[in-house]
Amino acid sequence: MSQDFTITVITGATCSGKTKLAINLAKKNNAEIICADSRSVYKNLDIVSAKPTIDEMEGIKHHLLNIVEPNEDFSAGDFVKCAQNALKDIKSRGKNVIIAGGTWFYIKYFLDEKELPQVGINKKLREKLSTKSNDELWQILFALDPTRANQIHKNNKDKVIRSIEMCKGLNMPISQYQREQKEPLCAKWYMPKIKRDELYERINKRVDLMLEMGLFEEWQKNKELYPNSKILENTIGYREFFELEQGVWQDFNQAVEKIKQRTRNFAKRQLTYFRSNPDIKEI
Repeated sequence: MSQDFTITVITGATCSGKTKLAINLAKKNNAEIICADSRSVYKNLDIVSAKPTIDEMEGIKHHLLNIVEPNEDFSAGDFVKCAQNALKDIKSRGKNVIIAGGTWFYIKYFLDEKELPQVGINKKLREKLSTKSNDELWQILFALDPTRANQIHKNNKDKVIRSIEMCKGLNMPISQYQREQKEPLCAKWYMPKIKRDELYERINKRVDLMLEMGLFEEWQKNKELYPNSKILENTIGYREFFELEQGVWQDFNQAVEKIKQRTRNFAKRQLTYFRSNPDIKEI
């Protein structure tokens, strides 16, 4: 496909430096950034999602930040529609495009040569599924679509529930659904090169900094603003405070250590996956 503008993807593990890398590249390449992060799309989740501040953006326009309330549903299909609108806007002003973020399936479906299946939100089903454990949910998905289940970690509760919802909405395994063709977008993929030990150290320091910035207070405010929000409950950095409130953890420090541990585990899975993808070059 011929394009009169370039699309560059900067992805990678959480806390690996992809935001700074994307901003530096955007300044040199006359580009704007489309943010591909499943939490920074939500309003008021500023500290927990490590959204770049106005100063950190260094004058580079960022799209798809703060576009939906945390008590509203937002799917990969919604992201694709919003990203397509942002792409047209950026292109109309003669700019290049950088897609930056760690939510791989957002990026993949946006650039993909096939359309996403149109399956709406089933709130009753989601409410029923949300009461089940991660293991139970994964087993339900495995029974519906073993191929899809083996592509998703059981702890990715949002994605497992959405996959179950899609299987039931399509009345067939997602992996067997024949998606319609569309014109693909050509992009070059990069990720910051970082050693695992350094990444883990950065994560620990970032969690400490987030607490200094008011992470706990942000959680308190948002749980009042958005009661019963599954997004809040399933977000690392908030989930542990909910668990502390429920008596799962003995004290505040134990909850904080769990935030660090879960973030490190999440980053490890991201690194393993991204490094296994031959389309992504470490730089």
